[in-house]
This record gives sequence, C-alpha cells and structure tokens, in this order.
Amino acid sequence: SRPLNPELRRGTVVGIDLLNIPPLEGAHFLSSHDVTDPATHAKLLELLPNGQAHVILSDMAPNASGFREMDHEKLIVMCLSLIDLAERILQPGGSLVCKYWDGILVQKLQGKLSSVFGSVRTLKPNASRKDSSERYFLARMYRKPVR
Repeated sequence: SRPLNPELRRGTVVGIDLLNIPPLEGAHFLSSHDVTDPATHAKLLELLPNGQAHVILSDMAPNASGFREMDHEKLIVMCLSLIDLAERILQPGGSLVCKYWDGILVQKLQGKLSSVFGSVRTLKPNASRKDSSERYFLARMYRKPVR
C-alpha cells in the first residue's frame, strides 16, 4: 500500500461543550459554549483553517427530563441547528454525524438532511444498548443549499 500524504494526516479538531473540557494536546476546545449559539459559530470559524470543516460530529443530547417525546423533540431541534452550522462551516462534500433518539420527528430530520446531503444513513453503534432508542445519522456529500 502507498504511504499517506503527510498533509492528510494533519487536521484541526475543535470540541464544543456546555461543560468544561480538560485540555488535550492537539485539540482546541470551546468550553462553556453552546454549539447552537451564533456567537459560538463565530469563534469556531476563527479556529478552523479557512473557516471550513470536513466533518461535523455531534454526540450532544439534552438533559433528560423524563418525558420521552419532549426529550426527543429537543434533540431533533439540536440536530436541525447543526444543519444551520453546516451551512456556515461545512465544505462541499463534507460529512455530518448526529445522534438522535427514535421518535415521531425523525422523518423531518432525515428529510432536512437529505435535502442538503447526497447520502443519509442510519447507524446504531455496537456500544449502544440494544433497548436504547439512540441512533445516529451519517450524512455525507454535503451540498450548500441554493438561496
């Protein structure tokens, strides 16, 4: 096999969390930041090379309230906000991974993803409990919406 191009082995990793994130060599963190906040998007743009990302990877979820439908709706809204973020930072052909909980609004999210990504698949990681409603969408081949 051919050796990898050295440029392909380097990248920029930016983590965003509402909580404090301990430092990790080689990564940038925006602790105590809300990924759905446009002010956070502005800071993120400053950290990304050329203001663009190849991948948006989200494992975010709201604090569980105990009301399944309400928690499902909150998480879907969070995932939809990632599509707005993609419009600002994701380069054409990029990918997005987002966690969701199964429920009535999944088709809405899948439809929205399909409108701006060439391929949308559902994944259930082996690490996820069998009885969990947790799933992930893997959306690939991003294309910016025409305005």
